[in-house]
Amino acid sequence: MKKLLIILGCIIGSSNIFAVNNNSILIGTTGDYPPLTLYTESGYSGKDITIIMNFAKAKNLVIKFVPTTWQTMSQDLSSGKFDAAVGGISENQNRKQLFYLSDAIESSAKAPIIRCNDSARFTHFADIDQESVVVVENRGGTNQDFALQHIKHATLVLYQKNYSALDSLTNAKAQSDVMFTDDVEVLYRHQINPQLCLANIPEKFPASSKVFLFAKTDKGQELTKLFNEWWVLNKSKY
Repeated sequence: MKKLLIILGCIIGSSNIFAVNNNSILIGTTGDYPPLTLYTESGYSGKDITIIMNFAKAKNLVIKFVPTTWQTMSQDLSSGKFDAAVGGISENQNRKQLFYLSDAIESSAKAPIIRCNDSARFTHFADIDQESVVVVENRGGTNQDFALQHIKHATLVLYQKNYSALDSLTNAKAQSDVMFTDDVEVLYRHQINPQLCLANIPEKFPASSKVFLFAKTDKGQELTKLFNEWWVLNKSKY
């Protein structure tokens, strides 16, 4: 029987776009999902951060980044804490109903990341979904959704932050065995930490589009239009 544990943590937490002195946009991002969004002492970086900053520069808009979490992102965007959310966000039906969505930034599928020295242990999905295995995910977002849908027997542990979940795979206690995340992150994590590898299982999972979310407001609608027009002309650069 699947066991579910939740690790609690602290949460960091219209007018026309062309109005005079209103050329600023608030961008929510988790900052914990490299290579798409990452927060360090130097500020925000990552592919999606670069894209939204270049868009803003092209349209003479000033960006202010607002921290959010995977668990609170939708609520924060709906309540007006920011105008748009970026950073490794997967398209799903709920988000399509709640927000304006950009055209696809890229496509990515869920894949299992493990310790490389466990490669012989996990050769099929059935090896992962065992009662002796601990699967870890960040709380909120589509990683959690995927695990809740597919994991039936393994213990599922949820962390507040994406990097906390990943750290649990290789920290001294080695609390976890497997994490499902987007394949783009799996490749990135292996590059910066050779202890982590993609589990070579034959089962493959459907890909989904990564998108930017815009608030269901007049400003959000106009931003969506502006961004998609810009993206058609510029996506080949990324």
